[in-house]
Amino acid sequence: MKKILTILVIFLSVFFITGCNASTSTKKSKQGKIYERISLKDGNVTVFEGVVPKGWNYNIESNWNVVSSVTPGKETVYLSSPDLSATIKIISQESFTENKKYQEGENKDYYTTYLHYMNASDYLDYYMDKYYNGSKLIKDVGVDDKLLTQIKDYNNIIYTSGLSDVNAINSQGKVKVSLSVHESTAAKKQYELGLNNMEASTAIAATKTTLESPISPLLNSESILSKIPYTIVYTGETKEAFDKYYDEYLFIVANSNFTKDYYAMVEYVSNAITNAYTEYYTEKSKAGLQAWNNYVDSNYSSTSSASTNDKVMEMWDDVIKEVDSYRLEDGTQFKTSIHNETVAQNGNEIYVGTKAGIPNGFQIVDKSY
Repeated sequence: MKKILTILVIFLSVFFITGCNASTSTKKSKQGKIYERISLKDGNVTVFEGVVPKGWNYNIESNWNVVSSVTPGKETVYLSSPDLSATIKIISQESFTENKKYQEGENKDYYTTYLHYMNASDYLDYYMDKYYNGSKLIKDVGVDDKLLTQIKDYNNIIYTSGLSDVNAINSQGKVKVSLSVHESTAAKKQYELGLNNMEASTAIAATKTTLESPISPLLNSESILSKIPYTIVYTGETKEAFDKYYDEYLFIVANSNFTKDYYAMVEYVSNAITNAYTEYYTEKSKAGLQAWNNYVDSNYSSTSSASTNDKVMEMWDDVIKEVDSYRLEDGTQFKTSIHNETVAQNGNEIYVGTKAGIPNGFQIVDKSY
């Protein structure tokens, strides 16, 4: 069963939901703004890349506690405005399993964290209550219907990718396993905590596995795997700070992502853990640590991962961030909210807005895909 759970998430990509506002102002700016590209590493692997306004601060915190064989590593990116009055926290993928046989908490024997299933909206309330105790919900921002449709489609991909393992197990005739899509949800909400104004967003893709044993009914079980590709919390120390940096927060989210190398690394370690506790159960902790050390020493590259589908990951990344990707004249990509009608360029100046408002001299640029 653990192998099934691992297979279910091998294609899962990043994480963001942005609001209905444009990530770049629809007003033409003569002065422009200076941005810088950032690249954050975990060891010798680049795990996060982005574009931030000049002067923003950033760092990353890595946690490989080997509690889950589905998502054994978690990266948390912290960004803050130049005056430190606004912050963005971006948390990479996590996974939880609901199984009525087990209480909530970490099961280190099977590298699983148990938590009752929640849709994305309820999970946000749970997360904010747990990590920002005393926060008060003030607004449900909601997400675009297009996003919800794409999340459902993606969960079907996860379901399809797991069927081969299910069929392999069933062919042995010892147990009967069935797999189904449970639910796909996304949410964005705003909260207050003291003077702090906060906006939190997340998405959840959930699948269900059912096991039936002809040998013993005690083996029968039903589990729901909740895959959470990201959680983002944007905080302003005051309402004024929240509003002041809100557009920059949207821009950062729209133009940042965890890398395919990060997902390949998680998948590699996930498989190593699964193999370690399967083949060396009595030495599971030692074997899991050695597997990680071997990975770092070998400088693993995602190019050797046959299950890493770059195109799916890239397109899914844009879908859950609610952005369209355009290709500028020099070949570089420019991303902005799906709620903008078009992007046009005139030299170093870029226009974002309606087609009717394109200034003279600007030419519409094509979408990347």
